[in-house]
Amino acid sequence: MGIRFNEVSHKYSSFSNVNTSAIYQVSLAIDAKDEFIALVGHTGSGKTTLAKHMNALIFPTAGNVEIFGKTITKKRNKDIKYNEIRQKVGLVFQFPEYQLFEETVLKDVMFGPLNFHIDKKEAERLAIDAIKLVGLDESYLNRNPYNLSGGEKKRASIAGILAMDPEILVLDEPTSGLDPAGKRVLMELFLDIYKTTNKTIIIITHDMDLVYEYFSRVVVMNEGKLVYDGTPEKLFKEHDLSKNHLDYPNTVKVLSHLNKTLNLNLNIYQKTAIDAIKEIEKAGKL
Repeated sequence: MGIRFNEVSHKYSSFSNVNTSAIYQVSLAIDAKDEFIALVGHTGSGKTTLAKHMNALIFPTAGNVEIFGKTITKKRNKDIKYNEIRQKVGLVFQFPEYQLFEETVLKDVMFGPLNFHIDKKEAERLAIDAIKLVGLDESYLNRNPYNLSGGEKKRASIAGILAMDPEILVLDEPTSGLDPAGKRVLMELFLDIYKTTNKTIIIITHDMDLVYEYFSRVVVMNEGKLVYDGTPEKLFKEHDLSKNHLDYPNTVKVLSHLNKTLNLNLNIYQKTAIDAIKEIEKAGKL
């Protein structure tokens, strides 16, 4: 087992009662390998707070989190090396500027390995491998991170975490601000990393189209509580998403609309636009 939440709650210091906890009595288990998980929920549902507990960036105010055999409680334990936990579970923030601060991409990506006392030559090798893994070539190594495009900055910040070789990778809204083509490129990159390395990857997202097409497991947060943990298919077919302030994928919405307006009997649960078009063609409507 990689990460296990045991009745975990977290209240920020400005909150005064249980009802306003950022997360409340969450129990959740995540394997150390071979999981591709979407973490979803409306703004303020507790997604990011939950993610920050996954590498002990913040501590629970109630319950505990087991991370690769180390039990994290509300009190700091001097016997636990928290930096080692953060190496095992790498967290990529939503805004890459939070993780890019050196004068070159190479120095930025090397920072993590060097911080874990890996010698400079090996840290450079890890950095170059990570840069290639995220789809950038060596021409980026000596570029200033602040002169990169938004998508390139995201890739560079991800490379900085991958260079530390985490066993679990957690990404907070990595596709935000990208156009549909950019989102697909990045999702294909994450899927390729998942298949190549067998790492568990957890992605926070609002995009239900991506959730339906790419993920094998989805965890839903609503008002600080974990309200669903299962497959996307079951979520979209059997649950009322409006109760959790979520929307349906566009394919489901479009095909459902066609059924209602044209009195068709289309199978609305199609994951991609291509699959939706094929379903419409079968009905002889294209």
